[in-house]
Amino acid sequence: MAELMLPVPILLIEDLPAFNHLLESILVGIGYPAELIISTDHLTEAEQLLQQHLPNLILIDLSIDQTATITLIRQLKKIHPDANVIAVLTQHQTALLFDAIQAGAQGYIFHENTEAEILNNIKSILRGGAPIHHVLAQYILSHQVESNPIISTAQLNTPIHLSAIEYEILTLVSAGLNLQQVAEQTFTSLYKIEGNIKSTYRKIACLKN
Repeated sequence: MAELMLPVPILLIEDLPAFNHLLESILVGIGYPAELIISTDHLTEAEQLLQQHLPNLILIDLSIDQTATITLIRQLKKIHPDANVIAVLTQHQTALLFDAIQAGAQGYIFHENTEAEILNNIKSILRGGAPIHHVLAQYILSHQVESNPIISTAQLNTPIHLSAIEYEILTLVSAGLNLQQVAEQTFTSLYKIEGNIKSTYRKIACLKN
């Protein structure tokens, strides 16, 4: 089993107090010291904190300002390319989620997720993988332009070259399988499946913005 890495410090950019408290509670439960969790609900202050602390894990709520938060993710990845960025948003905002991944986010959580689902998504990212759900997989595959595992974004028409396993994972997830079921069907470990999803996200992030 892959070890769980705990990159510090952490920056929470969240304007919903109750959800911010939930995230802090989950992170402390994982093993993070509370004093290393920095929180803000203002993007201007977030920019200052990014420069001051260079956090290694950032959770950013895109609902604060969709355009500004995507821009902030992009700027952050230029300053600190190795930082783990988790987008926080509402379900069914798939295009916005894709934009966040293209800007450099490695994963996401939804406001509607249960505490267990949030915990699982964060753990997936911390052990070097990434989460995905069927709607996002379908969205990515909807831009397929050839029968080969090559997809492109509708906005940019720039191809993303996927490996055979990356393409197969997207296909299986889009059909409704969860990642454990995908691992069993492909005779691959869950951690390798999550790693291939992260690789897919990296390829999306390589598209020109």
